[in-house]
Amino acid sequence: MESTYTIFLATLKENKEHADLYKLISELTFELSRKKIQRLKDEVNINNRIGELFELYCKALHDEGLKTSRAISSVIDGLLKATTHEKEAFLYKSIYEKEQLEKSIYTQKQQIRATLADTFNTIETHIVSIQPETQQNALTAVHDTKLRGIEMLGILKETTAEALLTTLEKGSDIADTIHEITKNLTFQTIHEGDFTKQRMINISSTIIGASIEIADEDLGHAKDILDGSINGVREGITKAIEKFKNDLKYAPTDAMEGLLETDLSELRKDLVRIDEQFITLLEVLASQSEGISASLVKEMIKEMTSSTVKIKRAANDAKEVIGERIEQLKAEASVFEKTFKDKAEKKLESLKKDVNEFEKKASAKVESFKQFEFENDTAKQVAQEAKKLGFRAWEVAKNMMDGAVKGAKEAMKKEDK
Repeated sequence: MESTYTIFLATLKENKEHADLYKLISELTFELSRKKIQRLKDEVNINNRIGELFELYCKALHDEGLKTSRAISSVIDGLLKATTHEKEAFLYKSIYEKEQLEKSIYTQKQQIRATLADTFNTIETHIVSIQPETQQNALTAVHDTKLRGIEMLGILKETTAEALLTTLEKGSDIADTIHEITKNLTFQTIHEGDFTKQRMINISSTIIGASIEIADEDLGHAKDILDGSINGVREGITKAIEKFKNDLKYAPTDAMEGLLETDLSELRKDLVRIDEQFITLLEVLASQSEGISASLVKEMIKEMTSSTVKIKRAANDAKEVIGERIEQLKAEASVFEKTFKDKAEKKLESLKKDVNEFEKKASAKVESFKQFEFENDTAKQVAQEAKKLGFRAWEVAKNMMDGAVKGAKEAMKKEDK
């Protein structure tokens, strides 16, 4: 410590008239202190060392007639920087790695999206070569498959808009048809990916946002559009939660090794007040509209307390089932603990490998993947794709409604007899 005092004091003497003296004191304090604490691992020892250094630096300031508050503040700044230096370095490294990981994940998603699009295009190209009587069914199958994976294809908003526009063009049962369309799109999209609150909110935002844009343009049908889409999305969320609950409730434990206990705990927290978050989403979307939707959505929100009960009830039921499965997992921890731990480590290792592998390719390919989204000729392809899928979404909803009406009529006929 004596050498530290000597260096600090000598530097003060040489630089007493320096224009940036206080900055120099802070930097000198940091450099000298960092070296003194960098090998100390115990927080108690680090704090003891910091206290000793503080007294030492204050003595040197006193001996050189620099015992001002500003000079002492500079010493404190240097000490604070020294104690957090390693942690900050680790934090910045973690932030960098997180950014690289996000970039890699984005690139991978774009690669998957491009691969899916290419595969679908290949299949559709070859439909003309199969037996004529099978071609229409094959095309329908392709469109239905696309609808189930619409989020990954990146055209959920466009397909929603096209389905709604098709409904408006047909001009009948607008609210009911839109309700069926948005319910199906919401449920299918949630079901086809990770079951998380944020995904449910994002999907809901995309579908309702597209509905609001169309409602603002079609004032005559605005209320029907919004009633159908908002209530449809709400029911789609409810249906997705109920399906997840039932799947989880009856899933054998050995089939759940991909779900860590922490994942379930986080999901359980996510489901708290999801009904309120749905209302908040509507409030945000309404505030972003400059058309008739703003007032219509606000009116719907006032009347919606009871209609969100279904979401709340489904969420509460799901939370109970999650709680039961967590307790079951804990009870079987002695058997499955190593499996869960290995699974988590494998996930981490897989992500690290992905970063290394795809980072090399990202700089060369990322621009080409970005062009996949709505640029030049691709924009036309996206519009055409969304139009076809939008029509199919309308067709599915209409068939379901027609089937329900037919069933009701047959039931009435039986009663009359």
